[in-house]
Amino acid sequence: MKIIQEIPERNIIKLIPENLDDLWHLSHIIQPYNAIYAVTERRTEDKGDKLRADRGTKRRVFLGIKAEKINFHEDFNRLRVSGKIIHAPDDIPIGSYHTIDIEPFLQVSVQKNWKKWDIERLKEAEDSSKKPKVVVVIMDDSEADIFLVREFGIKELASIKSGVSKKLDYKQNEQAKFSYYSDIINSISEFEGKILFAGPGFGRNNIQNYISEKYKSLAPNVVVESANHTGKSGLSEILKSGIIDKIYGEARISKETQVVEKLLEEISKKGLAAYGIESVNNAMNFSAIDTLLLTDEYLRRNRRSVENLMNSVENINGNIIIVSTEHDAGKQLKALGGISALLRFPIE
Repeated sequence: MKIIQEIPERNIIKLIPENLDDLWHLSHIIQPYNAIYAVTERRTEDKGDKLRADRGTKRRVFLGIKAEKINFHEDFNRLRVSGKIIHAPDDIPIGSYHTIDIEPFLQVSVQKNWKKWDIERLKEAEDSSKKPKVVVVIMDDSEADIFLVREFGIKELASIKSGVSKKLDYKQNEQAKFSYYSDIINSISEFEGKILFAGPGFGRNNIQNYISEKYKSLAPNVVVESANHTGKSGLSEILKSGIIDKIYGEARISKETQVVEKLLEEISKKGLAAYGIESVNNAMNFSAIDTLLLTDEYLRRNRRSVENLMNSVENINGNIIIVSTEHDAGKQLKALGGISALLRFPIE
């Protein structure tokens, strides 16, 4: 995310989303009734020929709309914001509806009553754009699962089987193994930055040696760590362990996973935790909240009613973490009602 300009007297921030993660952040920053301004395509009626029925022509115009619907489309790499037009050229009627498609590298201005957590989210998106994407290969000698760890969730890039079998002789198994390694490398070759290989057994070390011999330019980017499980269980283990943070700097999804894991641990031992809106509000009455956790879904549905609580947590120097429901930790928090808190001290 690039923050181009802040205009405090008008509550406007001009910014440019640079990737899918940035669009996801914007989908939670932009709320109903916020004003959005951008260059967009608008079909205008051709009044030159009254007898010909057509849909008019599309042209690029600068429009402002008051947001009503905000839809994040991961598969199409865009964020669609729909609402009534509040600013337009003279030939476009104010109050008619329009949808602005926000895509990477489109400058957009957002006008709203900015909250501290909105600004922090923007700054976090700006910082994260400077970091490489996190690619994790969970593997053993039989199978490799390759994941892209994004700000908002996990995308499985490939699942590759080795073809190694007890039915094959030594030479055939060696050929199958090298073909397996080659397929893995082809799947990750387009990514820059570190590639984390993890899993049980010696598969991760064997492919590291293979890369050192055959792909010397890639070798400095390879990091190898142990994991007890394969597949998504292995990835979950890696996220909880904090290994990704050590390698790449703090990654949002790893941070969220670890704090939810801490919450579940406190709940299991009936310790410093509260969950559900009533229990959390009660903890706030005692100024006991150290960290407030909300899912992005909960915040979107209950933003107006929960803002006072969030302001109160900030006033006692508490932390607020908004957790994505696109990964397992967010789904666990959702099952607890979508709102929970880690406490400073126990309350009865």
